[in-house]
Amino acid sequence: MKKCKFPVFLALGVAGFLMVSCGSLGGSGKWAASENSIYVTKKLEVQSAMVFTSAEANELYNQEELAEEARGWIKDYNVARGAAAAAENQDGTNKLPVALKSCRLEGQTGALVFDYGSPEDFVTFAQTVGDDTHTVTSLTVGAASEVLTSGNYSGTFTAVDGAEVEIGEVTKQPKYKAVAVEGAGVVFVEGKVKYVSAGDTVIRDAHTAVTGEGMNYIIFQ
Repeated sequence: MKKCKFPVFLALGVAGFLMVSCGSLGGSGKWAASENSIYVTKKLEVQSAMVFTSAEANELYNQEELAEEARGWIKDYNVARGAAAAAENQDGTNKLPVALKSCRLEGQTGALVFDYGSPEDFVTFAQTVGDDTHTVTSLTVGAASEVLTSGNYSGTFTAVDGAEVEIGEVTKQPKYKAVAVEGAGVVFVEGKVKYVSAGDTVIRDAHTAVTGEGMNYIIFQ
């Protein structure tokens, strides 16, 4: 598979907007996909947005060429993972390891939104294409009790109101879900953030947490 870097790929210049699949981005969590970020739904599905702004407009790509370039990289990745040579998910079929959900070009700003078959595919695909919009090297989602147990986390958590909470208060809640992120990035959840692991993880708003380097845990419902 050819390896290119997305900042080079996103040579911007032609205004426009292209949706390559039906449906709104995100869902009730109102993820706008307007910044480099990871999105986790209540069903624990993972999407991501890569957003770039060019200092100067140019005409190296139009909106369809941008989408086609992304589709080519996605097809190569999916075939390497033993999946179909496809770039978009179809109703009634298994999800691809990576699928293009949307692509847009608006003036000098462009964005690609991807849908993943697993959290691991987010990490592997980013590494494959040289995405440097984050430093995430590991991503896990699941029930909070399972994720925290498998990660051997033994620290405390910070609640939305700033209070410190022991891990037992988190794991005893069966409806709580968790995102475990190793590395720095922006994580948006469809539900509401309840707690984040004490340390460098910061709650930005009801749906968003910003992680620091090292291991981070985000609890949501």
